[in-house]
Amino acid sequence: MVKVKSSVGIIKGKAGNMSYFEVNGETIGRSFHTSIKNPKTEAQMKQRIKMNNILNMYKYIKGYLQQNFEGIIGNKNASSFFRSYNLMKTPVWLTKGQKESYKFVLAPYVVAQGRINSVGYEFRDGLFVSDINIGSLEINDETEENVLSSVVCGNNDGWANNDTLQIILLRQKRIEASDEEIELPKCCSFVVTLDKASGTRICDIPVLESLSNMSRFSLCNIDGKLAVRVADTEEYSYAFSVVHGRGQGRDKIVSSQQLCMSDTALYDSYCGEEALGKAYESYK
Repeated sequence: MVKVKSSVGIIKGKAGNMSYFEVNGETIGRSFHTSIKNPKTEAQMKQRIKMNNILNMYKYIKGYLQQNFEGIIGNKNASSFFRSYNLMKTPVWLTKGQKESYKFVLAPYVVAQGRINSVGYEFRDGLFVSDINIGSLEINDETEENVLSSVVCGNNDGWANNDTLQIILLRQKRIEASDEEIELPKCCSFVVTLDKASGTRICDIPVLESLSNMSRFSLCNIDGKLAVRVADTEEYSYAFSVVHGRGQGRDKIVSSQQLCMSDTALYDSYCGEEALGKAYESYK
């Protein structure tokens, strides 16, 4: 920044790569860059590629997550929380073509974050089995929300009438070779309201963006625990979560949950240095 003397008085405005303005009756000149560069250093490219799987997955499942992160204020939204929590996960390296076609690989991402105690679950023998106690209740097509509510609230600490139980389920076709193109996963979600006055049958609850129909999965009782049975596990990989919620809107509180994977073969093949190298080369 320099002072400028002029025979024509005060100069203001821009000329070339200089900007002129007045300060205390004097003309001050300041130089500025005429072009903005976007250098593609290895570190910068790695950070950008690291975001791709997270962003593509969020775009696909965002409709299920809008009330799943506590603390949303001002300009923050579920997207901000989803990105920040999952950037700490092991990176999934997509190629440029996969990123631009909105493909993503199922990963054990955080899908809810809040103050309620987490629901535990694991995958075994074609079933996602939770730690929610349901006693001897046998769930079938006639089971109503009021029945499930009484059993869940009566057998588990921390659950109350009108709490919600959200199930998120994603399915992705397995691939035989690492160079085979991945398919876009399918996803569905439905929410059970634990309302002791509700006569709605569980099987009549609307399923958002179903895999195709309810026959693809079903609620069941495994050793006294609430479980979800899925189909075609030899052909497909699944990711699953249960989210415990209470309240509505920005006052809603939730449990902290991440997706549980039925297997990690595809996920593992897109992590690590080999996958990073392939992704990095696709941007050259």
